[in-house]
Amino acid sequence: MRKPPPSTLVLALVCLVAILSTQVAAFNTFTTLLHAGEEQCFKEVLKTKDRVDLSYEITDGGNLDVDFVVFAPGNRPLQSHNAGSFFTWGFNAEEDGTYTYCFNNKRSSFADKRILFTVVGPDEKWKIEEKEMKMSLEDDPTESLQSEIRVLDAGIRAIREEHAFLKSRERRHRMTADSTNSRVLYWSLVQALALVGVVYFQINYLKRFFEMRSGRSI
Repeated sequence: MRKPPPSTLVLALVCLVAILSTQVAAFNTFTTLLHAGEEQCFKEVLKTKDRVDLSYEITDGGNLDVDFVVFAPGNRPLQSHNAGSFFTWGFNAEEDGTYTYCFNNKRSSFADKRILFTVVGPDEKWKIEEKEMKMSLEDDPTESLQSEIRVLDAGIRAIREEHAFLKSRERRHRMTADSTNSRVLYWSLVQALALVGVVYFQINYLKRFFEMRSGRSI
């Protein structure tokens, strides 16, 4: 029985990684509804030098703004962004422990906000392992292939997360453009109706004026 060529095996492995990374990436993008006056917090357990990238965008609700803050272990503020509609930030953990990031809608007393946010967890370990494996296992093609697949998996996940974020921004901008076009259309209709009313008033006024002049002349 003939064995498939190595290129076929590599292609199959790459496809498998792409499918798996699609499922993993989907779990890294979240949507939540933040009610008026509400605060929602999420936690990430990290080790020293773990890398985390956070990005969020307000897709619907009010003025499209919330307060965002990240706390290090010990409830120490690490980063904040007030009254923002979107924000992107990444950091390396300085110590082991639980890191908390919170969305706050206390500025609004009636408008709920819908938030799309993306969390990319610590992938830096894969890069370190990749370098170590290349240095110690250069003669093993199987290990080298697995290492390349890991790097490819991390890259695909990052691309999908960025695509989801950009897609959300494009949708929000399209909604803003549609809303602006509707307002321009309604304002144009109001102006047209006002113009018709002014013309009608001027015609009647001039008609009565000449009728009164004609009566006086007689």
